[in-house]
Amino acid sequence: MENISQWVGIDVSKATLDVYIRPMGKALKVANTEVEISHLVEQLKSFDLNLIVLEATGGLETELIIQLQAALLPVALINPRLGRDFAKATGRLAKTDAIDAQILAHFGEAMKPQVLAIESETARQLGELISRRRQLVEMQTAEKNRRARARGKALADIEAHIEYLEERLKQLNQQIQELTQNNQQWIDKVNLLKTTPGIGQVISTTLVSDLPELGQLTAKQISRLVGVAPINHDSGQHKGKRMINGGRAHVRATLYMGAVVAMRHNPVIKAFYQRLVERGKSKKLALTACVHKMLVILNAMVRDNLPWCLTDNFKPIVNV
Repeated sequence: MENISQWVGIDVSKATLDVYIRPMGKALKVANTEVEISHLVEQLKSFDLNLIVLEATGGLETELIIQLQAALLPVALINPRLGRDFAKATGRLAKTDAIDAQILAHFGEAMKPQVLAIESETARQLGELISRRRQLVEMQTAEKNRRARARGKALADIEAHIEYLEERLKQLNQQIQELTQNNQQWIDKVNLLKTTPGIGQVISTTLVSDLPELGQLTAKQISRLVGVAPINHDSGQHKGKRMINGGRAHVRATLYMGAVVAMRHNPVIKAFYQRLVERGKSKKLALTACVHKMLVILNAMVRDNLPWCLTDNFKPIVNV
């Protein structure tokens, strides 16, 4: 009997994993624990697999991804919105964990999402620290906003919490720096990206950690992956606004921060932004375009292993 390649969808929840193997039609349900995941991986290794598709669930999928990649099984991690939209497009309106697993397997076969890059243990730890840092910064911002309206003991408590968060951020920054310094490849990439005006230690480290595909994809592919590629909304004679959607929101947010700084200190991005505004583009749209341009240039820099450097006509020397 011919061995048919299979597509696997796994719906991840806190307690369980619902698995569906297509076109075999085999469904499994296992506990989302280290031991049960290892048993599942052993079962999946016996099949001829094209792809295993998961949705990003805020970290509930981490152990599963680690074990699947350790077994060299191909894994794709997609935005949950893509799964929901695909379900609607295929007429699957009912929603259960088992049905979601079927939809993910079908999505993998129909859309063939990109295989997730394998991270080293150091890279994974660094990514977790950077994610934690991002959470603390969000807490700090929220507390500073509350401070403006607080009085008395509530104000004192908020200020004490802000002070604590500042100290924790200093410690996290130190841990991130130490972890980065233990990997020469990381150091080289971080230092390369930091040659770009507007890209500092935190942004460059975040990009190296959370965007390992940087330098390995085309400009269009990396833009779509991050979610800064403008998407047309045209129909007939109607020309809609081009918009960005999906992608890695935290990477995109990091690049926005870099673009804001670059608009003041980076001659290429500053001139590009000014040209767009002079042409009548809104400041928000011009900023988004700057993020896209920065990403494309950074991708080319890593690909060619070239630092940021300008020619006489204020253009980066990398071929984007």
